Amino acid sequence: MRNASWTTLASAALLLSAAACTTQGDARENAAAARTTANVVTITASDFSFQAPASIPAGLTTIKLVNRGPELHHVQLVKIAEGHTVQELLAGMKHDGPPPAWVTFVGGPNTPVPGGRAQATLDLAPGNYAIVCFIPSSDGVMHLAKGMVKPLTVTPAASQARAAAPDARITLRDYSYEITPEITAGKRTIRVGNAAAQPHELILVRLASGKSAVDMLAWIEKMQGPPPGAPVGGTTFLSQGTSNDVTVDFEPGEYALLCMVPDAGDGKPHVAHGMVRQITVR
Repeated sequence: MRNASWTTLASAALLLSAAACTTQGDARENAAAARTTANVVTITASDFSFQAPASIPAGLTTIKLVNRGPELHHVQLVKIAEGHTVQELLAGMKHDGPPPAWVTFVGGPNTPVPGGRAQATLDLAPGNYAIVCFIPSSDGVMHLAKGMVKPLTVTPAASQARAAAPDARITLRDYSYEITPEITAGKRTIRVGNAAAQPHELILVRLASGKSAVDMLAWIEKMQGPPPGAPVGGTTFLSQGTSNDVTVDFEPGEYALLCMVPDAGDGKPHVAHGMVRQITVR
């Protein structure tokens, strides 16, 4: 991957700085429930590690991120094709060029504020994955390079769980966010799907009073003074055809939607190509 582009991503990302035994009958009942409802997995992020299970069943899964900070952290799930390893993924991150063809970005909850929580629901296929964090420390070094990576095995399971209809949809394109219908205040689930050929993400920022998405972009350029907003989640990188359901408690106000993924062509973050949008939540 382009070192320069990942450095840009790292700099800009700073804006976002039952155990009891059961009877066999109970076990059968619990197994049936697991096949019709989403599996819930909590991942705790700290400086600089993930606390997460080593293996989870395939199917509809809600990932709940708890950020113990004090730095910003997110959960990026990367599916690794058969025959390749997490070690190869880490080695590939050190080189110029696009991500390897054998990886698929399947998202995960984007960063909340330190001490905050975020969640995303996605359908996980069996296979080998890596949980990584691309966000950097103040020294510009991504948390991934500081050891914030954990292998994850998704095992075959007969899950029949299906996601409920979302309150709204956000479609990621080159280089725009299409939203339908309008997002209203309250706890809302937004289905975020990538229809573009290259990966995109959704960084959702609640803007401070009187601030705008333009102010956020200007702050990213110089990184001086307090940021004009605070991250409230979203979804990390999504490859073409993948989607996440993101649940956020929207307070009335102004929000900025940003994509900092390095472009496949020139390596610049997608906000430089216009992938930024401001919305009003009423």
